[in-house]
Amino acid sequence: MNKLKIGAAAATLICMAALRLMFTYTSTPLPFDIGFLDCLTVIAGATLLVFCAYEYIIKRYPDTREMLPMFSLVIWAIMVCSYTILRYKPEYQTSLSILVTGSFVGMGWWIQAITTAANARRSHTLNIIMASRTSSEYQQQARASSKLYNNAVIPPELAEWRFNGSKEEYKNAQVPQDVSDAIQGTIYILNYFEFLAQGIKYRDLDDCLLRECFSGILAGTERRGFHLIIEAQKTDPKNFEGLVNLTKAWNKESLVERYRSNPDNASIGIRHPEADVCKNMLDPKVSTDEASHPHTAHPSLATNDGVNVVPPPTAG
Repeated sequence: MNKLKIGAAAATLICMAALRLMFTYTSTPLPFDIGFLDCLTVIAGATLLVFCAYEYIIKRYPDTREMLPMFSLVIWAIMVCSYTILRYKPEYQTSLSILVTGSFVGMGWWIQAITTAANARRSHTLNIIMASRTSSEYQQQARASSKLYNNAVIPPELAEWRFNGSKEEYKNAQVPQDVSDAIQGTIYILNYFEFLAQGIKYRDLDDCLLRECFSGILAGTERRGFHLIIEAQKTDPKNFEGLVNLTKAWNKESLVERYRSNPDNASIGIRHPEADVCKNMLDPKVSTDEASHPHTAHPSLATNDGVNVVPPPTAG
């Protein structure tokens, strides 16, 4: 887009210069002051110069993107004012020189401050990335999560149990330790990415560097902990909000946003454990009762010999 602006400004400058040259050597009286044409030529030249400088600075120092348009406008105004003063009010040259010097010194200081802050942000981001690789706690939680859920997702029943374990229906729950550790590890990783998302949001961490390192891992983590996020947001919609937004920014799509309206039927992968196994974990008493009292079509009776006899079906 900026290249199009540069081309348009360059074409305008060439046209203005050609018109100025043509009117300089013509004897035909002009219906307007030639100074007006000069002013338009200067404006076109200043616009072209500002656009070119903007393109160079934004590529060399991308962290200046936020405030660079304002500084570009200031420099453009200074250039146009400089021409006007030098041509029509030369007695203000001293004030003009002070204004120009101060503006360029301030802009240089600003670029230096932005660059220094960006370097510090990248250094801090690198330290966090390296810490995740060397942290024994992080590695332990990541291994516990991926051990069971590397290619599977946590089912909604276990997600509800994790965030609502005090419910009466879960008082007899007997979730295996490896499953419980895997769920806890997944929550740990989700919280880690939520921390990164908030750091990026408030410009404490470098977004580009983290995207290159974690974009794929984040997508897999959101899929793995999909039902955990849905269940957590039932309590507070702000839970993992940064993680969901970051996933959308990095991967163009968030599974949580896509399937929020119907999470139980989300096509996100194989659930582990299966529904029947989850039921046995969360309410083992009912499962034991069902196993010890199998359903039969008719009640059984016992004879004096101890042999069970099934009574014949009654008519009607």
